[in-house]
Amino acid sequence: MNFAPRMHVRSEAPALALAVESGFDFSGADYRALQQRSASSAFQAPGWLDALHRDVGVAFGAEPVTVTIRNESDRRLMLVLPLARARRGGVTYLEFADFGLCDYLGPVYDEAEAPLLLSDATLPGRLAAALPRHDLLALTKLREDPLMAHLFPAARRARMRISAYPAQLRGDWKTWRDASLDPSQRRELDIKRRRLDRAGKSAFELLRDADEITRAFETLRRYRTERFKALGAPDVLDHEVIFTFYRRMAIEGARDGATRTQCLCLDDEPIAVMFGLAQRGVYAMLMVGLDIARHGRLSPGLLAIEDSLRAAMEAGDRVYDFTIGDHPYKLRFGGKATPLHEWYQARTVRGYAAMFAIALVREAKRKLVPLLKHRAGIAAKEPAAQG
Repeated sequence: MNFAPRMHVRSEAPALALAVESGFDFSGADYRALQQRSASSAFQAPGWLDALHRDVGVAFGAEPVTVTIRNESDRRLMLVLPLARARRGGVTYLEFADFGLCDYLGPVYDEAEAPLLLSDATLPGRLAAALPRHDLLALTKLREDPLMAHLFPAARRARMRISAYPAQLRGDWKTWRDASLDPSQRRELDIKRRRLDRAGKSAFELLRDADEITRAFETLRRYRTERFKALGAPDVLDHEVIFTFYRRMAIEGARDGATRTQCLCLDDEPIAVMFGLAQRGVYAMLMVGLDIARHGRLSPGLLAIEDSLRAAMEAGDRVYDFTIGDHPYKLRFGGKATPLHEWYQARTVRGYAAMFAIALVREAKRKLVPLLKHRAGIAAKEPAAQG
């Protein structure tokens, strides 16, 4: 046994400064650089979060609560938690700035710097002290992340009742299609494609012109309104602020490829309109609107998704993400169920009551799903319009 006195070595790790910056600039150069280095999704892209806070959050009465961690010596941005505080049903929630428009949420940081962030044992306490008053911390749509566990060690965690469905893209189109789609699916698509070709001149287009995108979004909203009305459900695009947000993102993102607005046309008229986000080889499909009233027998949704998958492969994408929602068509197109999690931490009695109610609703829905499987027949033949 060595009884030699230990030498005290001074740590060279920089001190970390944690703050809440309510006026944080998501369009600024420091956030752009951090997000580019991070593994975060397109839902944390600078333009998306900037518009989400500025346009949607204000309209919904939410207060931005953006947590930042910086290197204390050079003020270099190391982590961002884009949170917001909002009051609903008498309960004050602190949650990711989502407003129902983001499919993946989480902290934005460079994974290479994760060991440094994890090594600071004071961060959880400092974060808890810095956050503004709230009844319930509600963090949803999360993937596994040890840094989140470090920052919120007392949060209660549960698997969400819905999953995400990314499809891996490899090789050329024909090889991937043969390997990922079962024979019956391929035959069905081939039959529908021949039927479409007999109906008229068809084309699948990526729109870049602002006026064309504006017209496509009007068509998208009209198709979705008809579909959701038939299902007896509301659609997010009914809210003018949300519709304007999506349309703006589509127009601005078309300039640099951050978003894609695509149309399947028959005789120069769109019968399916799709919208999604693209970032670093991952395409996330968000919404589709279909002319079911006139062309339902052609299955325009299935054909548009097939065309969009092929276009993604030709663009060099490695993942086609069908995002969240348990619709059978996603599995038929090669999507693989990926679990998401939700974390809750109550701060007040009101918060505990809300957390208990959320858990009851989640488990009730989980048990009811098998009883409602017969309704999935609609989605199995046509992709349901996504919100």
